[in-house]
Amino acid sequence: MILKNAIDSIALGIEDYESDDQRRLISCARNIFAGILLLFKHKLVELSPPQSDEVLIKQKVLPVPDPSGALKWQGTGSKTVDVKQIEERFESLGIAVDWKRLNKINQHRNSIEHYYSSLSDDAVRELIADSFIVIRDFIRIHLDEDPLDLLGAPTWNGITKVAEVYKIEHAECQESIKAVDWGYPCLEHALMEFSCTNCGSSLIDIPLHGPSRSSSEFKCRSCGKEWDFESAANLAMKQHYVSKNISLGDDEGSEPELIDCPSCSNTTYVLEEDVCVFCEESMERNCQRCSMEIPACELDGEGYCSWCAHMMAKDD
Repeated sequence: MILKNAIDSIALGIEDYESDDQRRLISCARNIFAGILLLFKHKLVELSPPQSDEVLIKQKVLPVPDPSGALKWQGTGSKTVDVKQIEERFESLGIAVDWKRLNKINQHRNSIEHYYSSLSDDAVRELIADSFIVIRDFIRIHLDEDPLDLLGAPTWNGITKVAEVYKIEHAECQESIKAVDWGYPCLEHALMEFSCTNCGSSLIDIPLHGPSRSSSEFKCRSCGKEWDFESAANLAMKQHYVSKNISLGDDEGSEPELIDCPSCSNTTYVLEEDVCVFCEESMERNCQRCSMEIPACELDGEGYCSWCAHMMAKDD
């Protein structure tokens, strides 16, 4: 039943995408992501021991005695595993999935539903293109099936066609960005991953190259939104580092990898390289008075930690 629901959900997603009704793009994103999760749950059901109440897909798992008195684990309740629990159980079972790509699909689905001010066909095409890879690999590797046979020709050919068109356009955009010398690999990487803040599409290119990176103009092929170099660098670096900064922030005493530059105020100062990738200014990291490393939150370009700055102010 779960497998049939997965197949039906993915098929509905493609039907939504092919509809002339723009409102169904949201339904497309929702159905395809739900279909992928159902494929994952089907695999967990397959691996669940007999008489365990499909233990591997249940959120709540309890130890119960079997007739011999030995303990076994059994699922209970109606709630099934969420994305994080599926990832944990797959990891424990040695089932490899491209979680980075899946998290991108989930984030994209969420953004399409809640945040983007202009719903874009290209944004949904990107979600389908990423989903194509996850669905193809999981069905072939972990379900030992042919995606064409399992999903049916209309659904599988629909996914493939959308993915191929997106792949061509995305490659053209990537080449336009690679053609510019950005000075820093982390900045180039961030710009190549940059998604439109208006419609969510990653089809961002540079229609006309100037003589230097500062004269580069960025444009979204999907909705036409444009950015100058400063705006694009600022937004791209924020997008690229936001998950890393949040993750590091969970660890007590850790510092972010990206901060606001004390010189130009853009969120483009990379602590690992001690340089702002926009204005290219570097800050003194060791206090000129006590020689201790200056915490990221105290960097202001003056070269002193907050304690020494306070003590020098008292001496004045």
